[in-house]
Amino acid sequence: MARVETEPDQETRDRSFGRVHIIEPKSDHTHTALMLHGRGSNGEEFAEEILESKLSDGCSLYEKLPGCRWVFPSSGTLWSAAFQEDIPAWFEAHSLTDITERQDLQASGIKDSVNYIIGIINDEASRLDGNTHRLVLGGISQGGAVALWTLLCQRNSAIRPGAVVVASTWLPFAGNIERALAGWQAPDSLQEAESDAFVEQMMAVKTSRGMDDGGQDSRRLPPVFIGHGIDDAYVDVTLGRQAAHVLSQAGLQVEWKEYSGAELEGHWFKVPEEIDDIHRFLARVG
Repeated sequence: MARVETEPDQETRDRSFGRVHIIEPKSDHTHTALMLHGRGSNGEEFAEEILESKLSDGCSLYEKLPGCRWVFPSSGTLWSAAFQEDIPAWFEAHSLTDITERQDLQASGIKDSVNYIIGIINDEASRLDGNTHRLVLGGISQGGAVALWTLLCQRNSAIRPGAVVVASTWLPFAGNIERALAGWQAPDSLQEAESDAFVEQMMAVKTSRGMDDGGQDSRRLPPVFIGHGIDDAYVDVTLGRQAAHVLSQAGLQVEWKEYSGAELEGHWFKVPEEIDDIHRFLARVG
């Protein structure tokens, strides 16, 4: 595989993020996969792990998709209040037992990461001559959470990805997003009001009745694949189910798959079944 290490574009804006790890396609460039790692990892490590995960026929996704350029950004390093140390992370997640706990700590990191990823999508769109329906956005765990938030916050429908693929993840501010989709009820607390304000400021897809806030038909939103281990010891499967439910409420077409027996205590892709399902999903959506 032809690998390239690059510094992030627009260095002044993105200096808090790490290097972008790129694997060039085996043949002419027709598609791009932009994949986001989980907390504690980086782009290069995630690239090696996911592209070494084989389908049932023994091939990797890299071999199955020869025209795909694989782009693996790296997050910056953030202080974790929960672990009391600096950890590579897209945002600070204080607790995955109660994802509403200290949501205020998540907001700035999510905002910065979403803006950064949208910038990379813009760069990759130019390589695809503006055909972003040929771009797949994905990630695992915290990277998957940022991928889902990027989708919900992307106001320019012309550069939305053609598909989203995430695994072992959750949707930060899920309850507040549900409130937004329902038309906002009076908040029960100051914390809820602050979280509502953050979601209202960020989110572009705001109704399940068919239109986003740019007047775009929500049926043009990309299909979403979400895979999750029922025995995931780090991100409980109920959080993945909640993410799938909320995205469906927002008018997205969601394919939800559950697995058992994946490595890393259920917090990884189930090989080969989940890799097979991802390949079939991508083949179906083109």
